[in-house]
Amino acid sequence: MKFKFLFFSLLIFNLTIAQVEITINDSDDISSENRFTFTQFEISVPLQGNKNRGEVFPDGSTNNSWFLPDGVNANLGYGIHLNKWIGLSANAGIGMKLSEKLIVTPLFSNLRIMPKIADETRLGIDIGLGHAFSIGRGNLSGTFKRLKLNLESDDLQLFIEIVSYGFDIHNTQNIGSISIGVAGLNFF
Repeated sequence: MKFKFLFFSLLIFNLTIAQVEITINDSDDISSENRFTFTQFEISVPLQGNKNRGEVFPDGSTNNSWFLPDGVNANLGYGIHLNKWIGLSANAGIGMKLSEKLIVTPLFSNLRIMPKIADETRLGIDIGLGHAFSIGRGNLSGTFKRLKLNLESDDLQLFIEIVSYGFDIHNTQNIGSISIGVAGLNFF
């Protein structure tokens, strides 16, 4: 009984100290260069090759699209960074691939490498690794892998990503997608 009381007393004391530290660190007096955390919200559209490219419509026009939208993906991440150049984050998301009638929720960590190429512009990659779970498909899950090429200016990012969910459905090996998207970042 004494051990439980001592444990909870120390826990409350530590939470009180942590609260004071957070209050001080949230002050506007600290420059943004000394802050080291960030959040990221991404939304992207998976693309699928157009099987009907070159087809002539009844009105005489031609189907010239190389790719068609195949769903939507959204991810949210929280991480740490060093001068916006390199970072590590924990991410969760949801993705929909219409051609496979698939909804997936990935949980993954992400390594961010974003060197400057101009005064306020960065070009780099994100490498993600984690686990993907399908929704409505029983216990179907696999190793989630992601490679993302980014162009970033201020707190806005445009990207192309290649994703592998790590499982097979409909005799298709290693379900994944190629997507284009936009992300908003908040460094604090």
